[in-house]
Amino acid sequence: MNQMQKTLATLVGLLVLAGGVGLYAWKSVYETDEKAARKKADEERLFLTGTSGDRAKDAGAATVEFRRLVVTTKGETTVLEREPGAAWRITSPVKAKVDALVIDGLVSQLQSARFKTTLEGEATDAELGTYGLDAPAFSVEAEAEVEGELRKTKLEGGIENPFDGTIYMRRDGSRQVHMAEGGVRWSLAKTTFDLREKDILAFDETKLRRFALKSRINDWELERGDDKLWRLTRPEATLADTVTVTAVLGGIRGERATGFPFEPTEERLAALGFGHPLATAVFTFDTGDVKVKLATPSPDAGDALYALKEDADGRVLAQVNPSARVAFDRNAIELRDRSLIPFSKQLVTKIVIQVPGSPELTVERDSPDASLEAWRVTSPRSGPAKAYKVATMLWTLSAIKAGSVVVEKPDGKVLETYSLDSKQGRVIRLFGQASELATLTLGKELVGKPGSSYAVGARKAIVEIDSSRFNELPWTPEDVLELPAQDAGTP
Repeated sequence: MNQMQKTLATLVGLLVLAGGVGLYAWKSVYETDEKAARKKADEERLFLTGTSGDRAKDAGAATVEFRRLVVTTKGETTVLEREPGAAWRITSPVKAKVDALVIDGLVSQLQSARFKTTLEGEATDAELGTYGLDAPAFSVEAEAEVEGELRKTKLEGGIENPFDGTIYMRRDGSRQVHMAEGGVRWSLAKTTFDLREKDILAFDETKLRRFALKSRINDWELERGDDKLWRLTRPEATLADTVTVTAVLGGIRGERATGFPFEPTEERLAALGFGHPLATAVFTFDTGDVKVKLATPSPDAGDALYALKEDADGRVLAQVNPSARVAFDRNAIELRDRSLIPFSKQLVTKIVIQVPGSPELTVERDSPDASLEAWRVTSPRSGPAKAYKVATMLWTLSAIKAGSVVVEKPDGKVLETYSLDSKQGRVIRLFGQASELATLTLGKELVGKPGSSYAVGARKAIVEIDSSRFNELPWTPEDVLELPAQDAGTP
């Protein structure tokens, strides 16, 4: 081996040695420091998420599924549980649904919140008393599955530090005291009432098929048809005002429980007046009925009002605001539709306009899902329709309200007198894919009342209406046809 080969061999040896030293340094120093940093970061979390076999694992990436929570505050202990993939339920001291926002906030704090700092050393009994940890203001016992491993943690909260608003806490009975942001307390210190679902009257209105109410002064029933319109079926069969019904249902859905005073035993229900309820409402869905009763213990009970909800999940008794009585007990007259021709604009696929002395005008589109641009004039001429004209016409027709009734049940002679017969009246007919949706007949103008006319709509009665906007409707093909550019200026 010559001198150059010896030099190269020595250099290679030095490089290998340097690499080994570097690897050793990385393994013994950097990797150790990194594990220590990860361990520290994990141990700062309220709920430890690093796996027990390797606490230095990236805790933030761990899969955590909480299964059980025991929350104690203000002398109350609430137990919440959930099965994998299922919603949380309160199992003690009552069986009830939870307030999703509250439980989400609590779980989020457990999983993501960290202690702000940790006091040095272990606290003595006297110091635990000073921090309020000898008799904690609240505690949370949490069980979760972390990467397939069951993990349990108990957190206890003491008094607030008046200096910065933080709170003293400890974990799993340790004498090591931590400081956490004050917001942690607001998320964890929850009573049974805080954790219970308070929107007890909430429901999906789109799935509601029937709504019946009986009170001491009202008795009616509403039913929604395939055309999405509400109809009164009791005390009379007539169309209902969809806007009013929607407002009534919205008011009911918006009522929240203000307390859950008792379990609904028969004795307690009788004492609260449910033997003779103020009102009983039945909501019918495809999945079954939901019954709600309102009651008050006695006439001199002041504003105390209770609601009993009964459905497939059981009974829920709650105290509610006095406004709930107003939300429920509406008169059937208020619910009657005042629209001249109630219909759903989105269901209209064909419009036929008949003006005495002129050919019939027909505007169509293929389906309710078709866009406004899909409207076409099909008679007496063919061509694309002005989309905005069709949209404006449907909006105007849906907004017309019936005024005073002039003749409740007119015969042919009376219709002729008011220019509402087939020879004199202007007629607009609306069709869906399967049937006719509505017909409006417009007669002569009222004498001395410009802008008002006689009309016949869904109720077949002659009524007065505000017809001031009717002249804007497309009564002729030229009004609605989208003319080519070269014809736009043609008279």
